[in-house]
Amino acid sequence: MTSPPPSVLHHFDADTALSAVGDDRWRVDVPEHWFVGRGPNGGFLAALAARAAEAAAQRPLRSLSLHFLAAPGAAPLDIAATVERAGRVTSVVSIRLEQDGRPQVLGLATLSGLPESGIAWDATEMPTARPLAEAPPVPFDDAGVPAFMRNYDMRWALGSLPGAGRAVETGGWLRTAYPRRVDAPLAAAMADAWVPAAFAATGRFVAAPTLDLTIHLRRPLPPAGMEPEHHVLVRFATRLSVAGIWEEDGEIWTPAGELIAQSRQLALARDRPT
Repeated sequence: MTSPPPSVLHHFDADTALSAVGDDRWRVDVPEHWFVGRGPNGGFLAALAARAAEAAAQRPLRSLSLHFLAAPGAAPLDIAATVERAGRVTSVVSIRLEQDGRPQVLGLATLSGLPESGIAWDATEMPTARPLAEAPPVPFDDAGVPAFMRNYDMRWALGSLPGAGRAVETGGWLRTAYPRRVDAPLAAAMADAWVPAAFAATGRFVAAPTLDLTIHLRRPLPPAGMEPEHHVLVRFATRLSVAGIWEEDGEIWTPAGELIAQSRQLALARDRPT
């Protein structure tokens, strides 16, 4: 797909736009094409929280930690952000997403620009993945594929497809369906966009609601040298599930091999009703 004309707001930006209703308070509609099951995808909610935090602090997002209390419905969401501290280098912002007066998501964010120089090291190594040209697209028409995934262009490049064998990792090449540069809200959304690693671990589709999600942005965004049509490489892995409570560690890489984001979430895994 090609990008919308410059005069037309990108679908992701339109869907995550915050309408101000007061000082650092907004309202947003929840489009059903971002749903998974009976509520919106956690990455979509993370994108809203990222937008609110950056708007309140007027600084770039560095980390975002969210706790999901309930699954919002299709009604509008009310979002509030409070700058708890604004220091010389960093700001800390709390975020609250409510629906009909009831809390749905609570979060804390740290925001800071990156200095031009400082102590640095890099022991990261980009995963070895199938090249984009050889990576098959995720079959969105298959039964059980949630609606929100159609907002992306996804190509399998790591691990196995659900049902193809037991594995502890999954991932591939990812971008929005209509090309768009990767910024903090989109990186936050991508941290919970891919097929859960629980599918690979169990070999089947399961319900996998998120309990909490933490995202660390490691480099300035948009990444230098990345164009809107470029895909990032995402990798998600899990090591342990006890009584259906499992963890997932995520990574987002540029095509050039730079790690731009890391994530960890705690989630549930349970069989879907038949």
